[in-house]
Amino acid sequence: MRISKEIIERIEGEANLELEWEEGRVCDARVKFVNFRGIETILEGRHPMDALVISPRVCGICSHSHANAAVLALESCYESARFALKCTPKAELIRQIILNAEKIQNHLKWFGLSIVPELSKADKQNAPILGDTKALWSKMHEAYTLSLRMGAIFSGQWPHGSFVIPGGVCVDPMGSDILQASGALGGVQKIVESVLLGERLEDALGWNNLSDILKSDGFLSKIVQVLSQEKWANLGQSHDQFIVLGIENGKGALKSMKTRLVNVNPDYVSESLAHTFFEANGYTYSKSAQYKKRYYETGPLARMMISKNSLIRDLHRRFKDGLINRIIARMFECVYLIHETKELLSKIDLTQPSFVPPPIPIEQLESRGVGIVEAARGSLMHQVSIKGGKIDKYDIITPTVWNLGNGTKNAPSVIQKALIGTKSVEEADMIFRGFDVCSVCTTQ
Repeated sequence: MRISKEIIERIEGEANLELEWEEGRVCDARVKFVNFRGIETILEGRHPMDALVISPRVCGICSHSHANAAVLALESCYESARFALKCTPKAELIRQIILNAEKIQNHLKWFGLSIVPELSKADKQNAPILGDTKALWSKMHEAYTLSLRMGAIFSGQWPHGSFVIPGGVCVDPMGSDILQASGALGGVQKIVESVLLGERLEDALGWNNLSDILKSDGFLSKIVQVLSQEKWANLGQSHDQFIVLGIENGKGALKSMKTRLVNVNPDYVSESLAHTFFEANGYTYSKSAQYKKRYYETGPLARMMISKNSLIRDLHRRFKDGLINRIIARMFECVYLIHETKELLSKIDLTQPSFVPPPIPIEQLESRGVGIVEAARGSLMHQVSIKGGKIDKYDIITPTVWNLGNGTKNAPSVIQKALIGTKSVEEADMIFRGFDVCSVCTTQ
């Protein structure tokens, strides 16, 4: 038996989840993305700097991640051509602050719009634990708005801010801008503390195990209780393999095989056109990404596992790479992002230049470059080739291509492995949402 469910609510774009059943359980699954825009093709033949304006239009949620990946790819072209190009610490701090703001707002929005409503439906069928979720979303929306405001102070607008340029950023903030951003971040922190954590941020940073969450008085504790009540905590276990290609963590590109860390070389990342409309018998516009021909999960859980976070490692011992760990890792990453961003704001030296001109105009290069950042949903890679003053080829590998690409029955992808064995459409839907689907990033 085969069941197909169209999923268009509360995700970025549209997707179709097709499930094959055998004896009451999912034995195979396909994720279909049937819309296509072709941003990569649009960029071919255009001026290299156009990538900074067009590629952020890939997505209305993680547009600044695309802008950062694009500028790093262009800067990499200079490095490949052996031209020295260096950003000031001020410019690098501003780029990272904007990325952090984007991650925070994305995490909060995903939690409030994709996860809580689904858990609330199940919760009402038992002894209700969650309470007034409408009030929760009101506070989440306030925090989400404040995080956008913080980022827009530096990016000029959200989404699609054109704030980066090879050699730095296009903004030269004043002391008042730093104060406004700090105030907005402080507002986000208060809401996260009072609503999600039920404790001070500094205390939550010391959580080491599941019991620390359950002893708290925040909404995160209630989520754990509902997942346990519904017996959903172990849902969605996949290959238990993680990858982080961005280097914002200061540790370089790494993969985790369960808990063992290994360095990785992004040159071994590949995309497959199998199962796509670009080949015979294809059914999706989504490619699939692999590292050395193996599937890895990317995203907040991957980052927390690779950073050896003690809380997430404790959850991993209990639930492996299950649904509960994806939810807690993503929300708990907010705690670290808030803490880190406070430090980044305090380090900005306003006397430094925001932009250092490149040694030659970019259209004079004959070169290739790669830009990688850690977007909210995971590792994002932009690859560009410049010839004759134009973009010869542009390729974007998004987090959803890693997590929601399609393999085969014998070699299932991350999402397929997570869905196999599921007993209901509701469970499958919850697992699917746990990865935070982004159709528009996937099909560009």
